[in-house]
Amino acid sequence: MSLVFRFKVTFEDVDDVERVIDVSAKDTFRDFHNTIQEAIGFDKLKTASFYKTNDSWRPGEEFCTDPKPDAKAAGASELGKFIDDPHQKFLYVYDADGGDWHLRAEVMKLFKAEMGADYPTIFKSTGVSPKQFINPKTVVDDPSAKLFKEADALIDGLTDDDDEDDDDEDDEEEEEKDEFNLFGDTVDESEIDESQINDGAPE
Repeated sequence: MSLVFRFKVTFEDVDDVERVIDVSAKDTFRDFHNTIQEAIGFDKLKTASFYKTNDSWRPGEEFCTDPKPDAKAAGASELGKFIDDPHQKFLYVYDADGGDWHLRAEVMKLFKAEMGADYPTIFKSTGVSPKQFINPKTVVDDPSAKLFKEADALIDGLTDDDDEDDDDEDDEEEEEKDEFNLFGDTVDESEIDESQINDGAPE
């Protein structure tokens, strides 16, 4: 009976999003890749690589979905043959030349496969996955990303104009106050020469 690895998969740069995926020891890294893509709602069209890491997530041996020098073929590499730690960790990089998404996959537990069950399978999903083509890390050429950037710039410009208008109005009010307040804000009565004050109409 085949063994199954239960992985916790998380984004490096996005909090509160977690996928728990069960993968058979006989499944390949490509099988795991396709299930991760399904779990996070991405398109599966770009190149992906798994890197076997140490406990500090330092990448080592690479398994790539496309032919690549110095990397093993993900579709020809069974997962179970490259796991030698009960908490084995893998770094998963998707679309390195575009969005450059980085996810982490760590073994949570190992158990025997259930009779008749199909693997890999998504065991649990927590949190809403980020959108592949609207995230700031993705390619700038994407029309949606450009639209959002232009809208933000327009809103910022309008806000700056309003602030400048408010500042101009405040300056004008201060100038008017200075023109009419000839004696300043306060008058010291002790400085007034009473002899210079007329008691009545001039003679």
